[in-house]
Amino acid sequence: MIKRFYELQEKIIGYYPEANIGLLKKAYAVSTDAHLNQRRASDEPYIIHPLAVAGILADMKLDEISIAAGLLHDVIEDSSYTIEDINRQFGKEIADIVWGVTKISKISDINVEEAQAETLKKMIIAMTKDIRVILIKLADRLHNVRTLAPLDPDKRLKIARETVEIYAPIAYRLGIGKIKDELEDISFMYLHPAEYEKIKKEVADKNEWALAQLEKMKKELVKLLAEYHIAADIQFRIKRPISIYRKTQRQNIELDQVYDLLALRVITDTVPRCYLIVSGVQQRWPYIPSRWRDFISNPKSNFYQSIHTTIITPEAKFEIQVRTQEMHKVAEEGIAAHWRYKEGLSFLEKDVRLQWFREMIEHHKSSPDPKEFLSLVKKDLTPQEIYVFTPKGKVINLKAGSTPLDFAYAIHSEIGDHCRSAIVNEKMVPLKTRLNSGDVVEILTAKNAKPSSDWLKVASTTRARKKILAYLQKEENARHLERGLRIWAKIQREYQKKFQQRLDADELRQRIAGLGYPDNESFFRDIGSGKRTVDKQLLKALYPDVSAVDIKPPQKTLRKPVSIQRLISVEGNQDIDFSFAKCCLPIKGDVIVGYITQNRGLVIHHQDCLNIKGAMPSRLKEVSWNPVANYLYLVHYNLIVSDRPGMLKAITEVTAAYESNIKKIEIIHLSQSLAKVRLSFEVREVSQLHEITQRMRNLNGVYSLIRKRK
Repeated sequence: MIKRFYELQEKIIGYYPEANIGLLKKAYAVSTDAHLNQRRASDEPYIIHPLAVAGILADMKLDEISIAAGLLHDVIEDSSYTIEDINRQFGKEIADIVWGVTKISKISDINVEEAQAETLKKMIIAMTKDIRVILIKLADRLHNVRTLAPLDPDKRLKIARETVEIYAPIAYRLGIGKIKDELEDISFMYLHPAEYEKIKKEVADKNEWALAQLEKMKKELVKLLAEYHIAADIQFRIKRPISIYRKTQRQNIELDQVYDLLALRVITDTVPRCYLIVSGVQQRWPYIPSRWRDFISNPKSNFYQSIHTTIITPEAKFEIQVRTQEMHKVAEEGIAAHWRYKEGLSFLEKDVRLQWFREMIEHHKSSPDPKEFLSLVKKDLTPQEIYVFTPKGKVINLKAGSTPLDFAYAIHSEIGDHCRSAIVNEKMVPLKTRLNSGDVVEILTAKNAKPSSDWLKVASTTRARKKILAYLQKEENARHLERGLRIWAKIQREYQKKFQQRLDADELRQRIAGLGYPDNESFFRDIGSGKRTVDKQLLKALYPDVSAVDIKPPQKTLRKPVSIQRLISVEGNQDIDFSFAKCCLPIKGDVIVGYITQNRGLVIHHQDCLNIKGAMPSRLKEVSWNPVANYLYLVHYNLIVSDRPGMLKAITEVTAAYESNIKKIEIIHLSQSLAKVRLSFEVREVSQLHEITQRMRNLNGVYSLIRKRK
């Protein structure tokens, strides 16, 4: 680890002789001054930390701008220096990078999950603007975990857990394997000390044997390469403790059953030679077909490329990885592997490794719930990948757990939007079927097929969920617009008849613009959704010549009550007495079944209700919903929300937007920042309920939404 400036200088000049050392000396001087009287938890001078961060950036072979920003990354947060001072002394480019790093650190810790989500959001926004911000943040975190020992146990655990859940996965997404591995290894030691020591001891007991086997296999590979006249570098390793732990936990196996405990890496110069080497290895030793992975033809999402095969000898099993020098560089250094000093990192702006992060931010804009955002990002940061095929043999990479619906959207959004069914390995399967590597998938489409809110339960990938949400939002906007236009047409007819008031197109456009709307469509959408109430104030703005006394908002049409017996057909018969089960409270659109009881007669249950599981078939009756539109079903929900002004208004606006009547609302204060809302409202069918609850979940400040059965 670098502890002196001259060591940093020598390292940089070693790979970048033209570097502006004067700039680095100046940055070091300012950093030294800013941290002059500060010490770390280890009691070392604080300047050790920015020097170490700069050293890690130099290991990544970055330029003087990045390294100068690394030296200065804590100056604004921890000293009297301001962003204006940095801008004045070092220019806007360095100041912007330092400010980007500083903003990530400034997170209020009101709620752990909200704070973590906010940290993630700031990191992702920063890296999509300038990747150097996150490279410095990763270097900062790496040195911090290297020096966790002096901290108190609770703080160590917090930092280690955050590192494994956020920082290591981001390094993985950016392809920086070297940093990702070290972040995970050190964090594992603190998070699971007992398991770490156990694995460390088991590996140590095998160490002498393992090294002997690796050396022996290396010699065999050298002979094989000589026969093929191929030059290559051969490295070997014993599997990392955290990787052993994850594999043994996931597969419920012992250390002796870990296939890739011993691994050798063969690094050559060309792709054809990679395949030739693997072919030679598989001809020389028995190999496990299911352990064959060709990441050269099908790179991982972070651009990782290599061929993996596992071979068996009488003494041991070995994973053999074969790649080119260029692939090895990308695997180790990731997004920084192709640094160009004169161009800076601007050429990386279109790097597809950053596309996922951009999509995350777009998704967060449309669904700002911090819990959902945090869960989604954590789930997607380090996806276990599968490889499936189109009928023509094209390979599609998907995250583990993906369904044919995810596959359809990976092909094209139009195919996804009109997906009807799927054929997997020549068999028709439901869209919710989980795919496996090697599956051949064909998507059947239909013009009338379209996304529904239920598809969100089926889709696993961010891309598919984003496209489904976009389609549903578009349809919802169209419904709101249509309803808003109907309301406006009714108002126009009434005001023309009563007051001889008729607005021409230009007058209407001007008056709607006066209300702050960019176009008429936005205005009508807001009316249709209930976001804008048609009250006296609005009507007076549209019809200023009409007396305020005469202005009356349009009355809502009351529905006539419907006899409950008209709602259900029982084995094709109408008007049969029944009641709805209070345990599951089915509503129109749910899949239902009738159950004959001794005391209550026929009771209608949701098909999945636990209370009818195992019921005698003779007591069950086939029932179905009749096409009755104007019956209202009462539903009850408990919401955990942020206790802030406007929260109840936001909730009631959602029900109003879907013409749902609230029957009861009660608020219970849980703490200074949290409240429970007990809400009862009416819906016409389950699709309306899904839309309402989805909108409520997307509200800023709604943390939990649970339906209560009464």
